[in-house]
Amino acid sequence: MKKGFPLRVATAALVIGTSVAPVVAMAQGAGTVTPPPGCTAFLTVQSRNCVVSHMWTCEGDPEGTHWRLSMDGEGPFALSFTDSEFRWLLSYDLRGGAQTILIEPEEDPASITELFETGSDSMVFSTIYENAAGLRIRRDYTGFDRLTGEVAQIDGRTLNRTEFSYEYDLGDGSRRVEGTQYVQENWRMFFGGLEVTEMPNGERFESDNSPMEFAEPGERGFLTDQPLYDCGDMMS
Repeated sequence: MKKGFPLRVATAALVIGTSVAPVVAMAQGAGTVTPPPGCTAFLTVQSRNCVVSHMWTCEGDPEGTHWRLSMDGEGPFALSFTDSEFRWLLSYDLRGGAQTILIEPEEDPASITELFETGSDSMVFSTIYENAAGLRIRRDYTGFDRLTGEVAQIDGRTLNRTEFSYEYDLGDGSRRVEGTQYVQENWRMFFGGLEVTEMPNGERFESDNSPMEFAEPGERGFLTDQPLYDCGDMMS
């Protein structure tokens, strides 16, 4: 497995590192989010757990890639960069300053194409996590996605339901995340669902990150900076 950063992901890391502050500034206090110059937004998603996310593409990026900015009641907290197979090439913690970069090539890359062609997709991959102080840690993941055969209609869009599971180790024992999600074939994107995280000591945490509303350009709520669902519960 190649341990060095591929050029296109390393370049993305450089770009995001220099553009995080403008992204955060554009998303605060204006009522709507403005993508960076040269970028075009195409989707806003309101989800449970008090999160609203915005997707955009940018000139000069590889074909099929897009960015996702996620916000809660306090503003932006995450920015990620994925490709047409929904491989997480880069993600950035906007509050803590950490970033995670995919190591390429993967042993078994994630693939939406394989998921829809065969009904399931396995994955084995590694990332480099780097915190704001520059400490780097390699993380190894194994898991799968599987179509359940169920179809859901959410805000007029058709999504396929999946079940998933993956494991990773931070040095103190294995962590497992499993549950259900949603996937949309035309958008080539996954959306959250009911998830359970089991810690090395057996403690379990549950969350529901299911999508509730979608807005495309010209539709009500497109690029809003206000999450709508479960925010009262989060604040109390």
